[in-house]
Amino acid sequence: MKQIRLLLLLSALPYISLAQTTFAYPVDIVYHESSESYYVSNWAEGEGYILQVNSQGQIEGPYVTGLHYPGGLCLVGDILYFTDNLSIWDTIITPSYLLGIDLNYNAVILNFEISTTGTYLDLIDTDNQGNLFIGNTREGGTDGIVHKFNIASQQLSDIATGITKPFGVCYDHLNDRVLFVQSSGTLSFVKSVSPDGGAVTNVFYINGYLEGIEMHPNGDFYFSSWGTLDGTWGNEPVYKANNAMDWSQILTSDHDRPFGMCIGKDNHLVVCDWGENSLSFIDLDTYGTNEFVLKSSELLVYPNPSNGKVTLSKENVLPGKSEILIRDMMGNIVYHDQPAILNPAFKTEINLSHLKAGTYIVNLVSDNNIFREKLILY
Repeated sequence: MKQIRLLLLLSALPYISLAQTTFAYPVDIVYHESSESYYVSNWAEGEGYILQVNSQGQIEGPYVTGLHYPGGLCLVGDILYFTDNLSIWDTIITPSYLLGIDLNYNAVILNFEISTTGTYLDLIDTDNQGNLFIGNTREGGTDGIVHKFNIASQQLSDIATGITKPFGVCYDHLNDRVLFVQSSGTLSFVKSVSPDGGAVTNVFYINGYLEGIEMHPNGDFYFSSWGTLDGTWGNEPVYKANNAMDWSQILTSDHDRPFGMCIGKDNHLVVCDWGENSLSFIDLDTYGTNEFVLKSSELLVYPNPSNGKVTLSKENVLPGKSEILIRDMMGNIVYHDQPAILNPAFKTEINLSHLKAGTYIVNLVSDNNIFREKLILY
């Protein structure tokens, strides 16, 4: 693995001498290919700014100053879009804005007030068809929103509401869906919704907080996670999953509250380590490129291959609520049930004869654990 750690520690010098010249709680990052420059948003204790960084990770200087708590960044061609919040998770009347700057002319072309109270705009993404998608965690509770913003008409709409801490959002161009996180210190989810709104479905689960989602051009996903509320930081993971999300693996595990990410120069995944005031550069050509085999989780699915009538069996599970999710290889949920587990030897029969022949992934979620197995229907 090639992983470069860039760390600029805060010293005892007056804060003003450090402002705008160092990483200070970096939140998100994007890569501008034509100029080979990165742009990094920094909270900097409420005196936020955006730094311009060269392809080697060296700070070239401040690009945008006078911000408050800037969140997500997004590039649409040569236009840099970003969010700026006057406060974090606060009930007082403090606006949050979406801004756009033309990198060719350093000119502000958009300054749009998203909300006036109880809001925090987090990470953003684009479908490259004129729309931005924005995670709004609001006051940090269960009333978060995923916004859709049309650039041409400057129309704002809500495509998902009532979400707990939707920190990260990502547009999946292979499946024309918007993915976003529902994050908590125990079990977090990646959820899916149409770009036009509608039904929300679960597509991925993981223990601990989820923050950012980054999609590689080849369709793979990367997730940043900053662990649980155990008071210990510095060993949080970044995960890799395929597009169907039927497997995942820890790519690296030595981050300190990783937030936003981007795919940068020479196929590097660049991660904002918010708690360490640093960036991590991970060479994806030499690390994390192997295909992962879905390992047995002692979930028995039989007969397999099957004509559709299938039995699921799992020993040593805790009685309580459970969830069965079956997905096709494009990540679409094709079967969903919530059977009760009454004893440690769980067994249930399901009928999938309505599904077409192919390969599917069976997921059993129980007691914050996920058990998966591959199923072939003929």
